[in-house]
Amino acid sequence: MIYILYGYWFASVYRLSGLIVGVMVCINVAQATQQIAVNKPCEKQNSKIISQESHRLGKQLQLWNQAYRLAGSSSISDEAYDQLFNLWRSLQRCQQLPEELPEVLLPEKSQLTMHPIPHTGLKKLNELEVYSWIETRKNIWLQPKVDGVAVTLVYKNGKLISMISRGNSVEGIEWRAKADFIPAIPKQIKYSGMLVLQGELFWRMNGHIQAKSGGVNARNKIAGWLMRKNEPTALEENIGIFIWAWPAGDANPKTQLTLLSEIGFPLAEQYSHKIENKIQAKQLREYYYQGQLPFATDGIVLKNFPAPAASAWQSKQNSWAIAWKYPLRSVLSEVTKLQFNIGRTGRISVVASITPINIDSKTISKVNAGSLSSWEKRDLLVGDKILVSLSGLGSPKIEDVIWRREEREYPETSTLKQFHSLSCLTYTEVCSQQFVARLTWLGKQLRMRGISEATWRQWVENHNLTRLTTWLSEQWQSDLSKGKKHQMLVKQLKMAKDQPVSLWLKGLAIPLTKLQVGKVTDIGMLYDPSWVNSLNLTKLQKKKLANWLAEPEIESILRILSDMKAIQPPIESHQ
Repeated sequence: MIYILYGYWFASVYRLSGLIVGVMVCINVAQATQQIAVNKPCEKQNSKIISQESHRLGKQLQLWNQAYRLAGSSSISDEAYDQLFNLWRSLQRCQQLPEELPEVLLPEKSQLTMHPIPHTGLKKLNELEVYSWIETRKNIWLQPKVDGVAVTLVYKNGKLISMISRGNSVEGIEWRAKADFIPAIPKQIKYSGMLVLQGELFWRMNGHIQAKSGGVNARNKIAGWLMRKNEPTALEENIGIFIWAWPAGDANPKTQLTLLSEIGFPLAEQYSHKIENKIQAKQLREYYYQGQLPFATDGIVLKNFPAPAASAWQSKQNSWAIAWKYPLRSVLSEVTKLQFNIGRTGRISVVASITPINIDSKTISKVNAGSLSSWEKRDLLVGDKILVSLSGLGSPKIEDVIWRREEREYPETSTLKQFHSLSCLTYTEVCSQQFVARLTWLGKQLRMRGISEATWRQWVENHNLTRLTTWLSEQWQSDLSKGKKHQMLVKQLKMAKDQPVSLWLKGLAIPLTKLQVGKVTDIGMLYDPSWVNSLNLTKLQKKKLANWLAEPEIESILRILSDMKAIQPPIESHQ
C-alpha cells in the first residue's frame, strides 16, 4: 500500500508497499537477516564509516519517504526501501542509536481529519514465525494483501460522509470529494447509524500474475490520481475498493463478510478463506502469488477472530493480524570485489563479487556487471549496495545500484583500453587473459574435447605455449607430462590438424560471417580479389578483412596452415 499520507513512520495494515510505513513495526529482523546481505557492518567497518553511512542513509530514507507521501510516487521500489531500511537499522544498532526514523511533518495547509478508529498496523513475519503464530490460534481467516492506497470510509445512516487517507494512522487527508468520482465506492448504502470501514483502493487489472509481473506501478497510478491538485472531472472506473477491516463488525467473520457483500463490498467475501493449519496458509500464499487476480498483491494477511473491540484499537498495536509477504523478487547485496575479464576479442567484461544471497533457492556470490563502458556508466564500486534478481533464464543480474558509498575509490582501468580485436595474438604477461581466451575459442572451433580453458592456461603458464600454433609442434607435445590423460590430449591436438580450413579461420576470428567463412576451402582464396568481391562485403567489412590479413601474426599462422594443408597461398603477391 502506498501511504500517500502525510504522516509519521508507523507500520500499516495491508500496506503492500513496504516503502513507507511497515518500517517501524513491520520489519522482521530474522527474515531480513536471511534475505539481506550485509557485511556484518559492526565487525567489518570502522566506527567512523558506520556513523557516516548511517547518517547519509537515514537522511535519504527520510527524503524518499517525504516524496512518497507528498507526491504519491517514489524513485525506489518497496523491496529496495524495506531492505535499505533494515540495513540502516543495523547500522544504528551498531552505534546503539534509535532505530526509528524521525517523523515526516505534514504541510500546514493540509486539511487533516481524525480517523474514527485508528489504523493499527500489521506485523510482517517470516515463514517459521507465521507457522508458530498459526499453531497458537484458532478461527483464522486469510486474505490476499492487496497493493494499493489505504483509506477509511465513514458512513452515517447509510450516507458516505468521509474518505480519509491512511496518514499517520491517527489522522489523514480528507478525500471525500474524490470518492464521488470512484464508482466502486457506494455513496449510499442500507445501514443505520455510524459505520467505519478500513480498506484499500486498488488499480483494477485483468489476469494479473504477481509472480510474473510484480506490482507494475499500480499503486502509483492510484496515488497520482488521488494527489492531483485539481478535482477530477470524470469517473475513474479503474479504481476498486477492497475492505479489509470492519472494526465494529459482527464477531463472526462469516457473518461480517456476508453483510459487507450485502451493502456493496463483495470482494472481501470473495477473497477470504478460513484455514485450519499452516499447510493451507502456504498453499493459499502460493495460489495468490502465482494465480490470476484483478489487483496487485504483495503477500497474504492472516487474521484471528474475534478481534478486540473497536474502542481498543490503537496505532501500532495489533496482535490479532499478521502479514506474510511473498518471496523477494530482488535482493540487496554489497559489492565486495570487481574483476575485469578480457575476452578473446579484447572486450572487457566486469564481474562483481557480492556478499552471498539466496534467490529462489540459489546461492549467488557473483554477478555480471556488463562491459567496461556500461560498468563506467553504472558507476559501481566496492562497497556499493545493489539489487540482484534472476533473469528469465535463471542467471543473476543487477537490477539497480540503489546505494553508493560516499567515498568513491575507482580502480585503475586505463590500461584495459589497449585491448582490441587484433591484440594479444601472442603471449605476454599483460596479454595472458586474452591470449588464453583466444586459445580456448580456437580449441572449441577445432572440436577438441577435454581441453578446457584451465588446461590452456596451465600450458601457457607452465609449458611455454606462446603462440596460437605452438601446440602443433610434435616436440612441444612430447614435452607435456606423460600419462593416460596426456595421450588423450595429444590425440585431440593431432586430430585438430585435419579440421577444414573454414574451422581454423573461424577459430582465428576472421571478420567474416559463418556463411562466408564456410565458402573458404583454401587460404589462397582470401587473397583473390575477385573471390573477395563475390562475398559482397561492405566497405567497412572489406577494411576489417584487410586489416586482419595484414596482421603479421595472422600472416604467419596462415603460412603455417598453408604448409600444413600443402597449399601455398600467394602471400608474396599480396605484399
